Parts: sequence; structure tokens; C-alpha cells
Amino acid sequence: MACSQRARERIPNDTRQRVARSSNFACSICGSIPIVFHHIEEWSTKRSNDEQYLITMCDKCHRGIHGEGGNLFSKTELYEYKNNPRKPSILQDKLPLEAKRKYSFFVGSNFIVDGERASLIRFPGGHSLTAIDTSNGILKLSILSEVRNGNTIYLIKDNELMINTNDIWNMHYSRNSLKIWKLIEDKKHKFIHLVFFSDVIIISEMRTVFNGKPFRIYKLRSPQKHQLARIEHKVRSYEDFYNSESEKIDNFPKLYETHEGLDFDAIIKQTQKDLIKTRLEQGLMFEFCKNFSWDWGYYQGILSEILARSSIFRTSDSFKTELPPQVKEMQEYVGAIREKYSKKFKALKNTVVEYGGIRIQQSIMI
Repeated sequence: MACSQRARERIPNDTRQRVARSSNFACSICGSIPIVFHHIEEWSTKRSNDEQYLITMCDKCHRGIHGEGGNLFSKTELYEYKNNPRKPSILQDKLPLEAKRKYSFFVGSNFIVDGERASLIRFPGGHSLTAIDTSNGILKLSILSEVRNGNTIYLIKDNELMINTNDIWNMHYSRNSLKIWKLIEDKKHKFIHLVFFSDVIIISEMRTVFNGKPFRIYKLRSPQKHQLARIEHKVRSYEDFYNSESEKIDNFPKLYETHEGLDFDAIIKQTQKDLIKTRLEQGLMFEFCKNFSWDWGYYQGILSEILARSSIFRTSDSFKTELPPQVKEMQEYVGAIREKYSKKFKALKNTVVEYGGIRIQQSIMI
């Protein structure tokens, strides 16, 4: 946020991080969040983003400097607050969500249609990562941070954001977005990245522990172009083999007469072709397991996309079943949400949830 009407250079990220950490990512004056960076020495005078001139402030305290009534704090007082900030150990902020009637979630690429009625995973003790309560006529949001020895530690509890600053390396927070990096075994890891919209909350990244088991939300790495080319080449070679074998089968002499409208020769030949096709599809999966280090579910999805373009291996429309009206309605609803936030969801395509050795991707919880 600029502290002058004149254009100025953006404060470098490493400078922002150091200044924010010096006050535990809170306002140096009152300890509130979210924060802005104020130039104690006006940019128009010093034209410097040196951290010695920067102080973290909440919007309320910042208005005490730039508000209509003039400057509430002298420079001497601001330097005193900078050198002796409040530094709260727990950062708190009340999220204004009470007037909402429901919330849905994207936990990675998994969609929770209504957070009051559904959840993705239930941890031991009956705890869910996300929870919505509207039993008292107002919406209360809770998001777990950790479960330790059966005890729950919340990031958000009944709309109250509570962030322990002991192991935070960096944090970016506004009321519609939160990113937190933590030091885990002396390494910097993103603990969480969540974004609030009017009716959907997206948790695109997370790394924590629930009852001693690691819990992660992360994006799988994409295959490189040469890897995809290798997959497509293998599919084409299998297609050629299938076509060659099918031609041989079609050239077999006719053995049976048509009986009651049934062409037994055609049925037998098609059955033989289908067996070859099934073996080839199994062979493709085996080749991928052998040659690629990706997770089975992930490269199966990539393979499915490639096979959908194949004239041989794509699923025939004759095998598709008519969906119940309720399923169609839900698909339309989810489709409308995805369309509304298409740019965000495109980035979530290969994002998975991993807990207890199980990975969950693109599921829908109703």
C-alpha cells in the first residue's frame, strides 16, 4: 500500500518478510492483523524502501496517520513502536462470515458441496478438516490446523482466526486470502494457502500432522513433453498391433451358419478382438508402472485423457448409462461453480489430498 500519492518502487519481498517477522506479522502498535507497510520517513523525502524506515501497521492504526484528523503518531513514537513492537504470540482476527447461509469447499481438487453437511476426511475422534455450523442461525466456520495426541488445534474456530507465530517463517494475509510458511525441521514449507470467495473456500496447499500422520494438499508434478510423447507413441504402437490382429481375425474362414438371426462367427471374432484390446490396455498400464515414477492414480488420469482421443481404446458410448436426475442436477451445480471460478480451478486440476497413505483427487462430497 502506497503511503504517498506519488509513484514509488515496490518494497522487495525479502524486505517485507524481514519487517513483518520483526513484529510477528502483526501491527507494531496494537498487535492486530492484517497489516500494511508504512514508511516512517516519507517516500517523497527519502525515496527509500530500506527496512529501517518501514513499520508494520494495521489499517486502523494506519488511518491514524493518513486520516482526516492528521497524524496521531510522531516519528519518534513510530520508531519506538518499530523497535519495541507488540509481537503477539497468537495472531487473531474475527472473520465477518455470520450473515452467510452456507459455504462450499475445494480441498485441493476435491469439492465439498455443502460444508455443513459433508466433509472430505474424518480424522480419529470425529474431527474434520473443515466444518460449518449454522445451528444458531449464524454461520460459524472452523478449519483444523493440527490434531496432536487427540487434542485439536484450530487455525479458524467459529470464525476466529488464530495463528501461532512460534514457527512461522513468513505470512501473507488479507481477509480473503491466507498464506503461511513454517519452519519444519529447519526447512521452509508452505503450511497453508486458502482463499475466500463469497460462497466457496479453496484450500490449495497444506502441510500438517493429524494424530502423528502427515496430512498434505499439494499439486502433483506435470509430465514433461517428451514423457507425454513417449506415452502417445506407445498407444499408437498398440493401436497398430490391434488393427493388424483384427484384420487377421476378420480373415478367418467362416465356421458357423447364422442361427435365429445370430451371426456366431461375428460374435466369436468380436470376442477375440475384445480380449486383445483388454490385454493391450493392461499392457499399457504395466508399461507406465514400469517406466514412470508417478502415482498410479495420476498417470492413470493422464492415460485416460490420451485414450479418450484414441479410435481404438476410448470408451464406447454404448457402455454409458443414463444418470439419475439427482446426479445430473449435482453435476450441473458443480459445473456452474467450476465455470464461475474457472481460472482458480484450472490450477487445482492435479492437486491431491494425501493422508494415511491414501490420496484423494477430484472427488465430490455431498
